[in-house]
Amino acid sequence: MKTHIISALVCFALSFSFNLKAQDAGTITGTVVDAESGETLIGVNVVLQGTTIGTSTNLDGQYTIKNIEPGSYTLEVSYISFQKQTITGVEVNSGEVTKLDITLQPETEKLDDVIITAEAILDNEAGLLRQRQKAISFSDAISAESISSSGSGDAAGALKKVVGASVVDGKYVFIRGLGDRYTSTHLNGSELPSADPNRKSFQLDIFPSNLLENIVTLKTFTPDKPGNFSGGLVDIATKDFPEQFSFQASASTGFNTKSTFTDLVVGDASSTDYLGFDGGRRGVPQEVRDFIKSGQEFPTLRDTRNDPEAAETLDRLSNAFNNEFRPREQYGVMDQSYGISVGNQVPFLGNDLGYTASFSYSQGYSGYDDGVVSRYDLVGNFDDSEQLFRRLDVTDIKGQRNVDWGGMATLSYRLSDAHKVSARFLRTQSGTGEGRYLEGFQYDIPNALFQTRVVQYTERSLSSFQLSGKSYFENFLKTTVEWKAASATNIQDEPDLRYFTTQVDTFPSGAILHSSPTNNFQRPGRFYRNLEESNRSVGVDVTIPFNSFNGVAGNIKFGGNLVDVDRDFREQRFDFYTDTQNFTLNDVEGNVDAFFDSLGILRYSNSGRPQFGNYVQNASTPRSNYDATRTVSAAYLMAELPVTDWFRLIGGVRLEQADIEVVSQDTSLAVGSISNTDYLPSVNGIFSLTDNMNIRAAYTKTVARPTFRELAPYITFDFVGGLLFQGNENLKRTLITNYDIRWELFTGPGEILAVSGFYKELKNPLERVIRTDIGNDALSIQNVEEGRVYGLELEIRKNLGFLTENLRHFSLATNYTLVRSYVDIPELELLVIRNAKPDAEDTRELQGQSPFLFNFDLGYSNPDIEFNSSVSYNYFGDRLGIISEGATPDIYERGYGSLNFTANKTIADHFELSFKVGNILDPYIIQSQSFNGDEYFYQRYKRGRTFSLGIKYKI
Repeated sequence: MKTHIISALVCFALSFSFNLKAQDAGTITGTVVDAESGETLIGVNVVLQGTTIGTSTNLDGQYTIKNIEPGSYTLEVSYISFQKQTITGVEVNSGEVTKLDITLQPETEKLDDVIITAEAILDNEAGLLRQRQKAISFSDAISAESISSSGSGDAAGALKKVVGASVVDGKYVFIRGLGDRYTSTHLNGSELPSADPNRKSFQLDIFPSNLLENIVTLKTFTPDKPGNFSGGLVDIATKDFPEQFSFQASASTGFNTKSTFTDLVVGDASSTDYLGFDGGRRGVPQEVRDFIKSGQEFPTLRDTRNDPEAAETLDRLSNAFNNEFRPREQYGVMDQSYGISVGNQVPFLGNDLGYTASFSYSQGYSGYDDGVVSRYDLVGNFDDSEQLFRRLDVTDIKGQRNVDWGGMATLSYRLSDAHKVSARFLRTQSGTGEGRYLEGFQYDIPNALFQTRVVQYTERSLSSFQLSGKSYFENFLKTTVEWKAASATNIQDEPDLRYFTTQVDTFPSGAILHSSPTNNFQRPGRFYRNLEESNRSVGVDVTIPFNSFNGVAGNIKFGGNLVDVDRDFREQRFDFYTDTQNFTLNDVEGNVDAFFDSLGILRYSNSGRPQFGNYVQNASTPRSNYDATRTVSAAYLMAELPVTDWFRLIGGVRLEQADIEVVSQDTSLAVGSISNTDYLPSVNGIFSLTDNMNIRAAYTKTVARPTFRELAPYITFDFVGGLLFQGNENLKRTLITNYDIRWELFTGPGEILAVSGFYKELKNPLERVIRTDIGNDALSIQNVEEGRVYGLELEIRKNLGFLTENLRHFSLATNYTLVRSYVDIPELELLVIRNAKPDAEDTRELQGQSPFLFNFDLGYSNPDIEFNSSVSYNYFGDRLGIISEGATPDIYERGYGSLNFTANKTIADHFELSFKVGNILDPYIIQSQSFNGDEYFYQRYKRGRTFSLGIKYKI
């Protein structure tokens, strides 16, 4: 069905595109910026020399001259207080758009006109670097072109190329080694809500790469940005005004060496899994929902002995659930993805209306059948122990089916050259079905086989609507006003998470005993979890230019915004009990399906009492449900002051009032709350030593606030072998002082050499800690006194043509980040550690912080044959993953390298073929502990290599 729908859309769009194809006339378009400040210029006159054809730039500094006969032209560009520029050799081709971005020099004294040729400035790839050169803060950026050439399928994959960025679990970005709490994610300038109950960071894998215009990462705080980041602020920009009519349709298919054409343990699919959401198969049965809504309690086994009505009710409720408790096999077919997009500018009521619309869909399988999971503890004194004690060692089999789709629509309308409004709607959906089977040795059950099974489905969605506007008031101090309002809802639904653990005993006599799951382990259970977080925000920014005392232009900027976030988290849990006097797993010879087919009343005894197999009890508790709110109101004032021709000073302060409250539905639990007013100063200095060389220095203060889950004071439990976690209602926010310095040299279009250093002081950092009063492997979180992070970054982007003309089509992009961090270990935890290891350090590195990161990209781009390719490599150093109890060594995610290759070739004008190879080295993904020179695996597996082939049609 979906194939027919996509085919129909493609055919319709193809026919539509041919009808709208540009006429014989051509177009010149581009942006005009101030060479000193990098700001766009409004009202610049751009005309074709010797004609009356021309236009002026709008409030975005953009100009468009349409209906030009094919030929070669000279362009005249003039603006008061700037040198007039004449550009020769501007070629206009039939039905095509010539893009020409122009830089004007301020006219500090009377000079002759500047005459250059178009070839000298026709560079469409370096725009983001030019923006970065003139930016008022430390920033890094990835363009849509770079995302495409890297072969990244989503925003998370693209961010691996950013200096100092690492991606954890394929979706969470860490900047400069700092964890997700120190990173903020925005969409077109508005902060995004998180759909993960346990993290602040947004799940970036939800954004298909073809919806993106660019990704900008800010590494220093300025007052016009929210103050809740220290590592970085990631702003994802989606496509806006197209320069001309464009249409694109693509399709690709892929093969993974570990999962394609393989039977994977995933679980039974619902009828709508291919759309990324459950069709109702996994939901709480309607009969059970109605029963709970009526306010009645589930009958117990004791209730049923003398009450036939209670027995019938318990039998009915137990049989309402499906009997799937072990992962079912699904056949891993070839990965597939599709995309379609269209955009244009059209005249509407005398002005320009821009529109874009795009949709993408992908489906793929992943998994492995040779993973290893182990658990080790230190028993006794650290110095007296030769090895760690093994308490679990099992093989790990896992399968996943992932479906992702996203659609976006944008409308932008220019009310006049000085006023523009835009509306954007984004909708993404992701569904992941997962199965897992662990089997092996557990210390608690010697001479027996330990088995655990997990079946899980997670669906995530984001709906975002944004309305924004920009206006320029020339007669009112040449003021620019930008405003935006946004509403976003992020949902994560986990219907029917099932876990089931058993053991198999083999006796010397040869007899086999399949133990009832309730004998030694937590009962089989089903979780139903739903998180919905809504984020509403409004903001306004006002910029007023002025001439400083030395005649150089500066500006004052002020404004404010309000962010209001609501979260509802609901969890239902149902445990399965067994009447072991009448029925056990051994009665069905360990057949799990037969065991769970035996639900409710199996038979009646001679006395007429019901004999039950498995029956269900409602184990939901109010304390596992909470409501949370966060309101952050802010106002700021800042100024950009050009002190001299070569030195700019940007300073200001932001006032943020934050109120956070987390309320459990268990009224006996304390309310988690935070209320703070913070003044966050920012001072940035930019020394422009030459036209293409800057030295930047910055001093800023920012904050990091606890997540909702961290403030919710209740215990959660994952499946067997997982961890307990309890929140802490007494947490404080972290205050961070940041010092940054950077030297950057822009050697040519798209080229840069940069060296950066940073140092951060954290007051009251939030640190995960082992709670011995809760139980083994029980984590919580608390403030510790202080932490420190410092590091160095090196970045190089260079075309290799300077070595020899034969290498002019090759380019190199590489960066390296070195980071060190220290955080105090909480006193109570340190006391426990030193009981076993008296000389233990009183600090450790921040959780999730990599000591070094390395990226390397070698690209080849030859426009003459319309062929592009790149080889990219990414490596991160070992990072602290899980804090262990006592003196047991902590668990680290071991560093590994990712090597990828991508190539694409344009054929027959409008078609492009692409070929990609991902994870070429296929390294082991390892979490482990080290003790006395030996490595003890916590988890180990491989992802397999991926090969894909795609075709794209574009206009």
